Amino acid sequence: MRAVARMRSRETTTDPGEGEGIVLQLDRDLRHVRASEAALAMVGLPAEALVGRTSGEAGLPPEVVDPLERELRAAVASGEEHQFELEMPTSEGLRWLHLRLVPAGAEEGTPGCVTVMATDITARKHAELRLSAGGAAFRALVEDSPDPIALIDADLRVTFVNDALVRAGGRRASGIIGRTIGETGLPPEIAGRWEDAVRTVLATGERLAIDFRFTTPEGPRWFSARLLPEQEGDRRGERVIVACTDVTDRVNREAEQAALRRVATVVAREADLAEIGRVVAQEAALLLNASGSAVYRFESEDRATCVAAHPPAAPGSGEATAITLTPSTATGRTARTGEATCIEDYRAAPVDSSVREVLAAGLRSGIASPLWTRGRLWGALTAGSSRAHAFGPAEERRLAAFAELAAIAVANAETREELDRLADTDPLTGLANRRALTARLNGEVERARRHGHALSLAILDLDDFKMVNDTLGHQAGDAVLAEVGRRLTATCRAGELVARMGGEEFAWILPLSDADASVVAVERARAAIAGIDVEGASGITCSAGICDLSVAGDVDALLRRADRALYIAKEAGRDRVEIAR
Repeated sequence: MRAVARMRSRETTTDPGEGEGIVLQLDRDLRHVRASEAALAMVGLPAEALVGRTSGEAGLPPEVVDPLERELRAAVASGEEHQFELEMPTSEGLRWLHLRLVPAGAEEGTPGCVTVMATDITARKHAELRLSAGGAAFRALVEDSPDPIALIDADLRVTFVNDALVRAGGRRASGIIGRTIGETGLPPEIAGRWEDAVRTVLATGERLAIDFRFTTPEGPRWFSARLLPEQEGDRRGERVIVACTDVTDRVNREAEQAALRRVATVVAREADLAEIGRVVAQEAALLLNASGSAVYRFESEDRATCVAAHPPAAPGSGEATAITLTPSTATGRTARTGEATCIEDYRAAPVDSSVREVLAAGLRSGIASPLWTRGRLWGALTAGSSRAHAFGPAEERRLAAFAELAAIAVANAETREELDRLADTDPLTGLANRRALTARLNGEVERARRHGHALSLAILDLDDFKMVNDTLGHQAGDAVLAEVGRRLTATCRAGELVARMGGEEFAWILPLSDADASVVAVERARAAIAGIDVEGASGITCSAGICDLSVAGDVDALLRRADRALYIAKEAGRDRVEIAR
């Protein structure tokens, strides 16, 4: 007597993901590593009775264990995917499963584990096992099957279709029966595959399986088809029975997981936000069958900047463009509520400038998922479609998964920017530090030489600053230095850089300025510093030395000559500016 496993639903922390099908993962010793809830229910075991054990040790019946472990060993040994069918006795009766055994690490030739993904094909198997009765019995058995079923003869003509196939194809039976495969309206590439498969089954007498994508009235669907020769009756071996199973959910789940892995890979290698945004938008648009997708950064409730989009912006236009947000768009609602939003039909939405722009772009529906980082609403991941009612709960869930990864990328990018800023910033004054000055000066010297532009470097040092610390204390000294930093920042122009070299010494890079023009700027700074009055310190003076690129061969020479000019200014009595000659 065949052993029957009891089916029980139990909570488990080993479920690989909510909504996942019958999925198991085993190591190379064939011990279970994890299992989905559906898999645990199928075998009738709690997680603790399965994980860490082989199928035999867990008590599965031998008629299940023997073929399963045989195929698992073959998959581990070859490192290649294996597929086969298995009878599974349960308390609800005998079930048929189609199993895909996918070894991990196969590309390196050393698979570390095998993932088993199962599809329940019991309904299809029942139909297949009954198809040999022929004629009226055949029709009676398969007419009510939920799986599309057909008979095809040796002339490649369809002789029978059930109601499920008629519904899937969106055509009447009279428009299919009696026609050849090529005359049924299938796309030429699909019709060609079917014709070759039928001929192979008729010639060999062996079963054959093919997967194919077909556009139904409900949209694109994926099917797994089994072709087997008719084995009994007067027309034995003259016709092929075709039984199909809709595997769209499985295919979509696998595609979603693959897309998320690609995005996660980009996030893990710490690509910049623009690159991550492009990958996220591309994968989301493809997976949601959307007309386009974009990552937006919110500047306010009614303004946002497009960080990345798919399809990308036209060449030369740039993607970092500002847009206006209104409550009538999906992105605008998310900016105001911080929640996922879906607009089913923009033609039914209140008309405003943003809706008119969306409709002008050819979009009818839209969806947005918020991007939260560090407890604040940073932006949104959005998608749009030229079709109304294009997005439902499944699309909302997928977009949310991509948004979660995009939010991680945003947080990582901002953290890196903050760390870079801290590494390049003097903590007391907020000015660039010596490290940042050196990097910037190297770049400015290279650009000035390449384009023949002027460039100057000024080094400033506060006069007798030790007296401030000695008489008023270091707190007062720090307050003076911070105020010097603010006044130098206010004095310098866009494109220039002021840095604190250390102590009371500062440096100032002045692109496009020769020594004479730089003297004017430094004199303004000296005047601003002279007006400082903080913590009892006033009358602060400084000396400065200036060198331009015309008298210095490289960065080291600029620094050395500017410092020498500063020394001369100090020796000449302080509170003055000297130019290196």
